[in-house]
Amino acid sequence: MTYSGMASPVWVSEDQDRTPYHHAMLRLAVPVLLMAVFLAPYVVWRVVPPFLFTFSDALFCVAAVLLLAGRGVAVRPLQNWWALWMLGLSFLLLGFFIGSVVNGDALRWVIVAAQYGFAFALLPALLLRERRRSLVLAAVALVAGVTAMELFGTIVYYATDASYEEAKRFGYEFVTGGHRLGAFMADANWNAAMIAMTTPFVLYLARIGWLNTISAFAILGILCSGLLLSGSFTGFTSTAIGILAFLFLDWGKRSIGMLLGIAALASVMIATGVALPTAFQNRVAVALEQGDISQAGTFAGRMELVREAWGIVGDTTFVGLGVDQYRVVSADRAPVHNIYLLAWAEGGLLSLLGWLLMMFVPLSIAVRRFAADRAAAALVIAVTLPFLIFSNAAPHMYARSWVVPLILALGIALTRPPVDGSAVRQS
Repeated sequence: MTYSGMASPVWVSEDQDRTPYHHAMLRLAVPVLLMAVFLAPYVVWRVVPPFLFTFSDALFCVAAVLLLAGRGVAVRPLQNWWALWMLGLSFLLLGFFIGSVVNGDALRWVIVAAQYGFAFALLPALLLRERRRSLVLAAVALVAGVTAMELFGTIVYYATDASYEEAKRFGYEFVTGGHRLGAFMADANWNAAMIAMTTPFVLYLARIGWLNTISAFAILGILCSGLLLSGSFTGFTSTAIGILAFLFLDWGKRSIGMLLGIAALASVMIATGVALPTAFQNRVAVALEQGDISQAGTFAGRMELVREAWGIVGDTTFVGLGVDQYRVVSADRAPVHNIYLLAWAEGGLLSLLGWLLMMFVPLSIAVRRFAADRAAAALVIAVTLPFLIFSNAAPHMYARSWVVPLILALGIALTRPPVDGSAVRQS
């Protein structure tokens, strides 16, 4: 079977070859996968607190066992793009390995390679299913998980009067010392990134009829609250860019209605003089009003690290510093918050090329799918843009909270909408 000239995913076993036992294992895997996706934003919920292995990751591992038992693991989940995706991942990790062996700590490379492999190789094999409906259900789980987190975070924020001490019972940096909402992401900027990459799914679910207008706007309101309380300039701008990208690329009656509704709500807030959170006023609103990005949050500090990185990468063209060695040579003892420069510094040009190849894949898929499925292509672009924006403001990007939204968007674009309309109710 083909879908507009694109090969179908390759699975360990075709459906007709599976026994009742295999189907039972697959049925068991479904709720485990959905719960893993739901919990993907809950980064502080870890099996072993010092290590980035969360309850969500543990559920993904359980799902992997069940899917292997049910012969339901995709061996080429991104279809014809899988080879390029894996080539990019191989380059990224090989560059890190060479740098770590020559200059760094090879054992540390093993840990980081396992994190990247889990995020960018295992997750696609688990999440990308044969049918669009399964992926839409996963998107619903993602939206539900993030919405629940932001609703709870907003309640705690106001109930504790944004107190760091009182809120830390719920997790590290639930509310930061600067009175910003980190929620269960343990970081206010990461929390904003999660919102930025989840918001397009709300628009998409409304577009295909899985959310009615009232539900969609209620969810957007909760996400907006969490975004404002996070006080993240990058999060605010990337969310706005993602929303505009989706609505303009998927232009139609529903998109026009959503755009007018969002504009009307924003106008009402401005006209009624609704008080904005202090963190948002100080870190975001001032920069927007003055048109000076240097006033936005920690922009100045990050730019100092970027300037330092440009001086370092001149000596790491072929052999990088090795994984986690940037912080050793940095004057600030901190990694540069830019994945491109960090990959170049720690893994050389080979790692940088690998990351660029991987980022080429979602953009190419969106372009390829635009004519046949405009809403799905718009979703990929609207999720990828915030991912790319934050990759310019963050170090390593292997946390599953970054990757799950991207993989789900790609899966939706690569699968065939059911002809009976059971998963997609286009307007």
